[in-house]
Parts: sequence; structure tokens; C-alpha cells
Amino acid sequence: MSEQASSNESQPRRLVVRAVLRTDTGLVRSENQDFGTYTTPAEEHVSHPGGRLLIVADGMGGHRGGATASRLAAETVKQQYLGSETSDIPTALRDSLSRANARIYSEAQSTPELRGMGTTTSVLAIREGEGWLAHVGDSRIYMVRDGEIKQLTDDHSLVATMVREGLLTAQEAETHPRRNVLQRSMGVAEDVEIDVRGPIELREGDTFILCSDGLHGVVKEEEMKEVAHMPIDAAADEFLRRALSRGAPDNVTVIVARVEVTDGTEPPPEKLDDTQKLEPIDLYDETVRETQPMDAVTGEPPPQAAAPPKKPVLKWTLVLVLVLGAAGAWLYWNHQLAFPTASPSSR
Repeated sequence: MSEQASSNESQPRRLVVRAVLRTDTGLVRSENQDFGTYTTPAEEHVSHPGGRLLIVADGMGGHRGGATASRLAAETVKQQYLGSETSDIPTALRDSLSRANARIYSEAQSTPELRGMGTTTSVLAIREGEGWLAHVGDSRIYMVRDGEIKQLTDDHSLVATMVREGLLTAQEAETHPRRNVLQRSMGVAEDVEIDVRGPIELREGDTFILCSDGLHGVVKEEEMKEVAHMPIDAAADEFLRRALSRGAPDNVTVIVARVEVTDGTEPPPEKLDDTQKLEPIDLYDETVRETQPMDAVTGEPPPQAAAPPKKPVLKWTLVLVLVLGAAGAWLYWNHQLAFPTASPSSR
């Protein structure tokens, strides 16, 4: 046996998770109120809980409100989890979502135009061959294993509760007029009940799908199971393509993650453009940031052109009124001179 082969055999084999993200505004909505992100290997090395964290959030509450809520949820959960002082993942997850809920609620109460905003939040944490999830709302986490798909989260929606109680069938729920009514979401109250589950023992080849209802509302589980066998980049692209081909009435966000075995070497980092960047949010400039185009090369806003001078509309309107008034007075005076008004006795 060669020295190289012996060295390879001695390398520890461990499970790693590779992930990609795709998000799209869809074909009906004018803005994307979804948000997805995940931790990088560099971030994971310095956190107490450790492991990989994947997050999908679907905001609600108008143009600014929904987009702000989903970003706040993703930003806060990620930062809180990475900075947690505990190595117990269920505790870290619960604390992270609780902090995110409090932050969204606080911002909504202090900013009138954000009142009523909220978001779903679905989080998957994977460490050393085990997985845990934390969840609020109706975004979903699926696991595909050995050709079978399983939904790991329970929808916190009115129709989902009715299905669980036997009042509706799953087929009836798909077209029910109140299928989008949530019974639980992040940020609408000071406290929120958070589902935390795990651990799940992982196997090589396990594939996880985290998605907003913009995907699972139009692409069903049987299709997801088929697509999940593709390489994760191709699978994420195919999920998005299918949603768009069916009209994409809502924003579409999906993270596809796969458990793989490595020989101990570090996996290559995901491309930065695979995930939405988390940046500090200036609530008083949210609308500007959402609509401002970014330079494709630098990633920065392009230099702003000088604003064109405002036309003195009011000034010229007043001039026109004065000119017309003078012309009218002149015509009236000349008419009186040419045709003097007759006296009453002349009738």
C-alpha cells in the first residue's frame, strides 16, 4: 500500500452540508418580500453553537413592512445564533427567533409606516451529523431521503389547522379562500410560540428544501421529490423555473441543501451571490435601498446624476394670467368705445 493511500485512509470522514439559494420577485408582485440566507464556513468556525444555519423568511405588511420584517428576521436570527454563548443548539435557536420577534415588533411599534408588519421564519441548523429546526409561519422545510419526501414543519395557518382537525382535506385546503391566513407569525405580538424540533440523525445524500409558499403553493411534493435528485444548483434553478412557468403569483425563495461526506478537507465556500447579503438596515431609508439599482461590477450604487433644475411652473403661470387679464381688459375697453351702452329710455 502506498504512503499516499495510507494517508487518505487515515483521514477522518465526516458529513458536511452544501447549500444554494434562489429567490425571485415572481410575475405578479412588484417587490420581493422574501429573504433567504445561510452561514458560511468562516462564520461557523467562530460561533459557539457551530454548524451550518439556513434561513428562509417570507414577509407581510405592505411594500416596506414585509421586506423589512423578513430582513430583520434573517439578520437577527443569524447574528444572535452566531453570537450565542451556549453550545446547545435548541436553546440557541429558540433565543435567536425570540430576539428576532422582539426586534420586529419593537420596530413596528416605533415606526408608524411599519405597523402590522410580520414574517414567517423557518430555520435549519446542522452540526456533526444532526439537524434541528425552528419554525414560525407557513414557509416550509422538507427532507428528501431514499426517494421519499417528508415535510418537517407544520404550517401555522388557518387551513392547516382545519386539516389537522379533520375539518378539511388536504386537497380542499389547496383552494380554500382563506388558505393564506396565518395563525402565528413573527413580529405581530410581543411574544410568539416557536416550534423547535430535533435532533434528526443525518445520512449521506439527505436533501433539505427550505422554501416560501411562493414555491410550495405551486410545486407539489411529488415534483419536489423528483427535482431533489438533481445536483443542488440545478435543482434550485429548476424549482424556480417551475414556479415561474406557473405564473409565480407570489415571491419565490428556495434553499436546497445536501448532506455529503468529506475526507476531512474543507468544502469550497459557496459563491457570495448565491445568498442575499445581510447588511445593517436603516429603517428610514428602506424604500430607497429597495429601489436603488446596483452596479453589476462593484456592487455599489451608481453615482447619482445631478437632478435637473425644477421648472418655474408657478412663475410662468402667474405671468400668463396677468397677460390674459390685460388682453381681456383692453378688448373690453375698445368694445365699449365702439358700441356705447344704450340708456333705459331708448328702448
